[in-house]
Amino acid sequence: MLILYQRETCPYCKPVRERLTELQVTYINVNLPKERAERKALIEKMGGPFIPAIEDDGVLIPGKLEDNAHILSYINEHYAKREEVKKV
Repeated sequence: MLILYQRETCPYCKPVRERLTELQVTYINVNLPKERAERKALIEKMGGPFIPAIEDDGVLIPGKLEDNAHILSYINEHYAKREEVKKV
């Protein structure tokens, strides 16, 4: 299952959340305020503190501050096609 590491107040996380919702993707939302143990776990797992970041069945895609087109591309590639198949 897809895991989204994000923070509700992060403007860079919002487009990722919106796209997942639009595609009706079921995911685990891990909200990461700056000072939480989960944030340290994210750094260890992803190699950096940047959000949004996603984990999808062992695939780790770290965030890159304001440039998160790679995350949206991954979501579109792996989940938009499923949505198109459902509509047919």
